[in-house]
Amino acid sequence: MEDDPVWMKGLTSYIEAEEDLTVNKKAYSKEEALNIDYSNIDVALLDISLSEEEELSGLEVVKHLKEKGIDKVIMLTSWDDPTVILKAFDNGAINFLSKSSYKELPNVIREAYLNKVNIRPDIFNIIMNELKFERKTRVLTPIESEVYRLNVKGYTRNQIAEKLFKSKETIKKQLQIIKKKLNDSIL
Repeated sequence: MEDDPVWMKGLTSYIEAEEDLTVNKKAYSKEEALNIDYSNIDVALLDISLSEEEELSGLEVVKHLKEKGIDKVIMLTSWDDPTVILKAFDNGAINFLSKSSYKELPNVIREAYLNKVNIRPDIFNIIMNELKFERKTRVLTPIESEVYRLNVKGYTRNQIAEKLFKSKETIKKQLQIIKKKLNDSIL
């Protein structure tokens, strides 16, 4: 399921060049994806953004597929946001592949069909970094976690203050509190 007809055509040709793989059904929007007859589908390939108007609509479709009994859903997307990746897995995806890694797709489809999941190193690293972040920041409040996340991403105090609609002094104090909490939690 993909909203870009040119990408879908190229991807379909690429997949069908493999002797053992066939593209049975296609959907170009969330609505089409929700109304497909899912009989005879072993593995579903799904873009997270099925339309420009509805970013991340593919996450909703994953849930729907799970309810329809399709438990082998591979997300193919250009998103690399850890929150989005984890949400895709939470909603039922079994693998996540960046569009730039499309050449790996035939093997990823075969693995999914055989109930084998080999998460690609780039996705694995994103997940591991998010898990490490979550474990490390358990002692922080939600707003402190957001301030810390932005700080780790390289945002300056001024940028964080602007983004979170807070004063620079507040952000400075929060960063001091965060540093103390994180140092105390390590001990």
